[in-house]
Amino acid sequence: MEEQLLHYLWKHKLFDQEKLETKDGQKVELISPGAHNHDAGPDFFNGRIKIEDTEWAGSIEIHVRSSDWFLHGHDNDAAYNNVILHVVAVNDAEIKRQNNTIIPTVELPYDKRLASNYKTLSKSRKWIPCEDQFAQVDPLIRSMWVETLLIQRLQRKSEVVTSMMAQTNNDLDEVFFRMLCRNMGFKTNAQPFDQLSRKINLKHIRTLGNDRQRIEALLLGTAGLLNTPRSDYEKALKKEFNHLATRFNFEPLEPSIWKFARMHPVSFPTIRLAQLSDLLSRNTQFTQILKQAKTIEEVTKVFKANVSVFWETHYTFTKKSKKLKKPLGIKSIENIIINSVFPFLFVVGKYYDDQEIQKKIFSWMRVLPAEKNRIIERWKKVGAEIETAYDSQAYLELYNEYCSKNRCLDCRLGGYIIKEM
Repeated sequence: MEEQLLHYLWKHKLFDQEKLETKDGQKVELISPGAHNHDAGPDFFNGRIKIEDTEWAGSIEIHVRSSDWFLHGHDNDAAYNNVILHVVAVNDAEIKRQNNTIIPTVELPYDKRLASNYKTLSKSRKWIPCEDQFAQVDPLIRSMWVETLLIQRLQRKSEVVTSMMAQTNNDLDEVFFRMLCRNMGFKTNAQPFDQLSRKINLKHIRTLGNDRQRIEALLLGTAGLLNTPRSDYEKALKKEFNHLATRFNFEPLEPSIWKFARMHPVSFPTIRLAQLSDLLSRNTQFTQILKQAKTIEEVTKVFKANVSVFWETHYTFTKKSKKLKKPLGIKSIENIIINSVFPFLFVVGKYYDDQEIQKKIFSWMRVLPAEKNRIIERWKKVGAEIETAYDSQAYLELYNEYCSKNRCLDCRLGGYIIKEM
């Protein structure tokens, strides 16, 4: 029996309240289990109980065995002097406050089936603890939990946006520029792209107007990728960057931070920077455009980007390749929309107190196809219905924040399995 489960049973009142009594037979009436405390101190604050004819208000402490009180050092901690009830699975010791008054103790009268179901989950070695039970969970429960998970994911991701707003004096366009840059690096080069976005800002880029080559020179030069120019095009970019570096007082990043190994050439940072240059040469008024967009097609169009002529025959500066158009792929654009646009608009909607913006996010998520990755494929194998980004984002949140951390008691599906199966 784990203490964590006792917390869960107490918090959700999953026990026979009619049988709640002290060892000497005094009837205990639960008025309120209190507020669950996840920090130091008693497990539940502001609980309310009634013992016989006397009502008590204060903290409630929970242990597997009442003797754990001494094991955890509560007998020497004044913070536990206001405990009004000690809830345990096994009452094997009398507990007193520091003033020598006895703390009433009750053995929780719970259904042992709940403990058995929880043990099954907690001891599971499957990909997810409930892999064998998942398909049996009521579809309505799964559907309601998906919606909650999606909101949780957006809220969690929006914390990054909020932090950036504080760093940029609430310059929303600059915030999105930073998010976009990081996203253009995808997983492999996310950190170098993030560093680049903190050296360059939109004010620098906007001074260059719609001149894609000058923007490309600024990005590639600041990235540290123009240090030893060989081709005429590279030399032209280097010359332009030297002028801009003096003007803006820039020092290039260390070129070694960029990763090229074990990547598809179309994903090389040089190609991504060339695509980003094209995108930035067409528009930098991100907030206005994204707020006013009516359809997901309009949003997708914003991020359609190609490379300049030089990059059609190159992946790096040093080696020529077969001529090929290298547009930013639709899957990459969808990745940007899911991981940058949606969290950004979620915060913008709150910032402007515009619920319509937030409604658009959920509507668009139901239009975009689900992401394809290892986690989503495994979810499908256990019976999850995942068709759109609305579903895949929720199930990514479920796996990353609950399943992989064994937080079954915090999961609505885990709770259903423990109580109903």
